[in-house]
Amino acid sequence: MKTVSKAILAGLLTLLTACAALAGTPQKIDEFVAKTESECQNYSKEDWQKSRSEYRALLDEYKNSRKEFTQAEKEQVVRAMGRYNALLIKNGIIKSSMGVQEISTLLPDFIKGLSEGLEANSEEINRSLKSLVDTNKLNSAIQSLGSALEKIFTPAE
Repeated sequence: MKTVSKAILAGLLTLLTACAALAGTPQKIDEFVAKTESECQNYSKEDWQKSRSEYRALLDEYKNSRKEFTQAEKEQVVRAMGRYNALLIKNGIIKSSMGVQEISTLLPDFIKGLSEGLEANSEEINRSLKSLVDTNKLNSAIQSLGSALEKIFTPAE
């Protein structure tokens, strides 16, 4: 009888531990991104490699169990993913600033071509997006992105 009780107790503890670890995944991702935001200015190339590896592991943990999370937790993860990718973009721009002069002369033409391509295909893109996402939320996110880009590219006075 004691053996059965111990086995049941061990099983319950294992289940409880697994559930506790699972429940904290969105929070762990958010905390990881917050920590990266506060420390990344001092990251070396190796630090960034380690960070990306840890980030991928956390996302794998999340992806393997995302059905278990609430909509709010999913949104928390997606926002953290956006913040982390913004850090990667920032780091990439800083690290590649040597070639920015050449790129900066080509960037306006690339953006113009991208804009023309998006405009030429806007109806098809719009139909596809409507079937995939909440377009009101997407429009709001695009407006937010536009505001952020304006701040980046508006000359300081």
